[in-house]
Amino acid sequence: MPRRQELAPVAERLRRAREHALATVTWVAGFDFPDVEHDYRFLALRHPDEYAILSGSPAVSDGSSFPVEDWPDHVVEEQVQDSTALHARLDGTTGYLTGALARYALNSPRLSALAQEAARDAGLGEVCRNPFRSIVVRAVEVVHACDEALRIIDGYVEPEVPAVPVEPTAGVGHGASEAPRGTLYHRYRIGADGLITEAAIVPPTSQNQARMEMDLRELIEPRLGLAQAELAALCERAVRNHDPCISCSTHFLDLRLDAR
Repeated sequence: MPRRQELAPVAERLRRAREHALATVTWVAGFDFPDVEHDYRFLALRHPDEYAILSGSPAVSDGSSFPVEDWPDHVVEEQVQDSTALHARLDGTTGYLTGALARYALNSPRLSALAQEAARDAGLGEVCRNPFRSIVVRAVEVVHACDEALRIIDGYVEPEVPAVPVEPTAGVGHGASEAPRGTLYHRYRIGADGLITEAAIVPPTSQNQARMEMDLRELIEPRLGLAQAELAALCERAVRNHDPCISCSTHFLDLRLDAR
């Protein structure tokens, strides 16, 4: 386990990283963003005392929330005819959004003071519905992450032992955390021997799949007069706004226009 004195150089690097993060917010806020807004239904974890990352309860922008163990009652994945990717429904409706925009919309007052100031200077407001500006929200979150890491180091107390022994018990466990792409849900069934007998994971990319497709339709329909190369580039940006797993493994978009 780390000693307090070993964390001092880490804290110094974090302070430098925070300055770079603040500069990044200013830089990306100056990008040329398309004038686009969507009427998103947001889903993210919410914690009463902190900007939820590692723990919290799922919350929705309509004001509802539910315990993480009730996730299967609210979020249901289903196969759709035109895709091998599962689509997720939230309380019977499709097309909700999780990720940076959702976290910011539901939790921005819990950002660190410096991150909140950076958000105001970047012109984000209380809620950002322009997916192209999600890069600004992500930069603000990096500022907060640096502040949070420094807070943890400042309050660190060396424990007496590096780990706590745990006796295995049969049962089902539910958990959710905020990955960079959005809310990540896990469920595991464990036997009395401590071995996992069943596992289910609902990643944010599959949750956002339907909403990404909706974003593309809403973006393309009023811009069909653009040249195909320009339209394809805009569509690629729209997909990568959500940082899906597919964007880093597939560096192209095969766009075909049907004149009908």
